[in-house]
Amino acid sequence: MRSILGLAVSLLSVAPLVATVIVQKNGDVISGQILEEKPDKYIFQSPYGKLQIAKTNITKLILDEKTIELKNVSVGDKTVKARLVNQENNTSVYLTEDGKTIRKADKEEPPPAPEKNPETRDSILIGIAGYYGLASYQQISTDTPAAGAPQPGLDQKFRANALGFKLSGHYGLFRFLGVGVAGSFNRWSDTVAVPAQPPQVSYEAATSYTSFFIAPSAVVSVLGVLGSHATVHDVRLEVSPGMAFNAAEIQLTFKNAPAGFPQTAGATGNNRSFALQLSAYYLYSISESFRIRLGIGYYRTFYNSIYTGGLQSAPTVPGQFKIDFDNNLLKSGAPPQVIALVLGVEIGF
Repeated sequence: MRSILGLAVSLLSVAPLVATVIVQKNGDVISGQILEEKPDKYIFQSPYGKLQIAKTNITKLILDEKTIELKNVSVGDKTVKARLVNQENNTSVYLTEDGKTIRKADKEEPPPAPEKNPETRDSILIGIAGYYGLASYQQISTDTPAAGAPQPGLDQKFRANALGFKLSGHYGLFRFLGVGVAGSFNRWSDTVAVPAQPPQVSYEAATSYTSFFIAPSAVVSVLGVLGSHATVHDVRLEVSPGMAFNAAEIQLTFKNAPAGFPQTAGATGNNRSFALQLSAYYLYSISESFRIRLGIGYYRTFYNSIYTGGLQSAPTVPGQFKIDFDNNLLKSGAPPQVIALVLGVEIGF
């Protein structure tokens, strides 16, 4: 009987003891055995000796550490087996099989960066616009002639009735700049009545000017969003220096003409000249590739005179009137200018 009891005691003495892990509020982790539990504390056998640990200081009690899976934990340049027994304040606490504690700061995984879609924009921009405004083409003056002047001359006041349309095509080199070509048609016309003041005769003068323009062109997006599908608004500057083909006509209709005067007479002329067209406009996108344009345009042709051949009619206008009128036609003027409001659309491809 004694031999059986002794064998049981010896077996118990060599049986592995179940380890308990206590995690305290201060972050300490202790592995060992609970020897005795009291109402307010545990008597705990640890590798450091027998301890009394108040229950109020304990945040976690793991009664069998063997139930926690062993993991590979890197420590310096080594990897050891350990169990994760606590995580708090971005710190993980591991316990090795020999009772050592390992603390590791958890690295917060940054959120995945949103996928960046490549910027989508139109490479080819086709614009169509119409405009209406003021022009300073030569017209018969309606001012009272200066003393001694035989008849009114030509003046270049800005007058309404300038009409035109413009067609342009640009290729976007990058988001700020595009290059291409531009063409436009401009027309201005007006009729004035010149009252009779001896020795003048009264007449109406219907004047018209037309200009066809073609040029290389550059467009700049002030906001750097040329043709962008992702942007609703844009502000652009456009410059086009090129060649203009110009034509002019004055048609006179005489009123109560004295004997020897024809009913009508006219003067015409045409030329080619350097011209410059500038635009500044705002764009609003209706869809990704369809935009409305609203802005201001400026057009200038660089010639000083255009009429040739003088006043013509059948029968011929009496000499002195024709001489005086021809002299006015041949006088140099300032290069004509047009300032207009522009409204149009743009289509991108």
